[in-house]
Amino acid sequence: MVADSGRVQRERHLTSGNGALLVVLHSGGPYWERVIVDETVLAALAHFGMPYRVLDLAGERPTPEVLNRCAGIVLAQNGLGACLSDAETGLIADAVRNGVGLVNFDYDVRAYGAPLLEIFGFERINPHPYATHTVRVRECDHYITELQSAGEFHTFDRMVTAIIAEKWGEAVIPLADGILGKEQLIHIRHLAPWSAFEPRNFSLVFATAWGEGRAVQFTLNSRVWRNAFFGHARGMDDLFWRSILWTVRKPFAANMVPPFVTMSWDDCEGRHDFAYADIAVEHGYVPMPSLFVKQVPERLFPKIRAGLKSGKVQYNTHALDYYNLLVYNFGKGECSEGELEENFAFQDAFWRRVGAYPGATLRFHWGEYGVRALPFLKARGHRFFCPALQTGLHKADMCMQDGFHPYGLQTCYYDYLPDDHDFFAFAAMLARHQEDFLTGCTPYLRESERTDVEKAAGNAALQVRHGHRAGFYAEIVTHEQKFDAVTMEAWDRILTRADQMTGGFEKVHASHDEIGHYLKGKDGVRIAEATVEGDSVRCRLAGRTAVPLRLSVFRDEGESVAREYRAIDGFEGGAEVG
Repeated sequence: MVADSGRVQRERHLTSGNGALLVVLHSGGPYWERVIVDETVLAALAHFGMPYRVLDLAGERPTPEVLNRCAGIVLAQNGLGACLSDAETGLIADAVRNGVGLVNFDYDVRAYGAPLLEIFGFERINPHPYATHTVRVRECDHYITELQSAGEFHTFDRMVTAIIAEKWGEAVIPLADGILGKEQLIHIRHLAPWSAFEPRNFSLVFATAWGEGRAVQFTLNSRVWRNAFFGHARGMDDLFWRSILWTVRKPFAANMVPPFVTMSWDDCEGRHDFAYADIAVEHGYVPMPSLFVKQVPERLFPKIRAGLKSGKVQYNTHALDYYNLLVYNFGKGECSEGELEENFAFQDAFWRRVGAYPGATLRFHWGEYGVRALPFLKARGHRFFCPALQTGLHKADMCMQDGFHPYGLQTCYYDYLPDDHDFFAFAAMLARHQEDFLTGCTPYLRESERTDVEKAAGNAALQVRHGHRAGFYAEIVTHEQKFDAVTMEAWDRILTRADQMTGGFEKVHASHDEIGHYLKGKDGVRIAEATVEGDSVRCRLAGRTAVPLRLSVFRDEGESVAREYRAIDGFEGGAEVG
């Protein structure tokens, strides 16, 4: 029996103090607009650890005192422009002029009064919305787009509407465009038959300074942040959170995940005597080779032992062999108690012969994990699944719409295992068909005529960008079989080039165990109060963490934003950080 099971339900916690965001919404607005605010905006703010409180226009109206006692204003719901009077919009513009940040996720600028339009110098707003399923990032020389690639495209699963601002102020910087091509024109002419659009790129993310403050306007429908359309953790989240960080009054504190980077290999038998792990260590990684324990030659046991005891390489059990899983009958179902006892007896004997035991993180083969195996894993000190997928299910029965906190995904998440809360699951992956960064880059299975160092390095850099864009950690993943066709010299060149491609980004190399402990601790801590006095920020924290954390503090650095850290010791109940 397990003490706690089922999905962990998390509450939204509000933050007091002038260092918090003010999230404006309208609970009395149209149902299908107000109901999506949690998944589009509030879930993301909670994940990024950004302190906020809510101003609900259904029961409270904006005043100078309320607007000026916050770090930034987030207009979080479509249709707010129609709910605000010109005078109230003027109060928001005045707050920005006085140094408060503004990010408007309400795309429909047609409904806003002159004061907000004046911030961006918007003129000649097209009365008809258009639809697009593609966003193109213009350049990557602005803080908000720094983690993007110049000219990068993001394609949605379905179209969303957008508004065309045909003219904006000279100081306004358009950061991204919506594509209105032939396919989109056919779609929108059906929905808006009296409209006529010129096929072209129309800007839909605008950034500007206004008096002492900064502001960002999205003219793309906030439904884009729903999983059914595109969602979070798909490559555009940095436009979301960096817009907030660029605009807010500083210093600004947030309980964000540091930009951890790690590396893992699946299906490992000991090719090249694990030289690929040695090379990864030389590049700063604390990697995880996941072993087929029946296939690893005994002559490599001393090397595995040395890696584990030094903490430089985090070897672990992947499976017994390709078709014999440790915790499930491959493609069949749960193992019996007797089968589990036999499987774990073999694994235990393997690690005894190695002379060292794996850490807390499990990275199993194939993704079929039996619930009956959980007590066996717990007895051996394992606590983290990376990834988790859906325990107890045949792979063919798993639904990708059944995901984990914070966004209901199976690609980027951290959450308690529903079957037993003693286990914590985490992952930071691209889509399943993109998870191996060497796919299509090597002669293995004739995926390429040669080892394409530049393409492989670009894929590795993309995996780093992907995790960090989403405010998660980053994991570079491949399979050991690829090294049948990749020399260690080429492997070293791939990692060198990947380092160069991500050289301008902050990266914190860490092991899977370190990342798992950190994510679990971060998930249990919130900023209850944030108070800014001059150039310092003081935070009162609530919750608990068993491990030290790092509070991120952001400051303006010219037109960019700098990040520093404040140490948080483990605590339970409350703590103060200044």
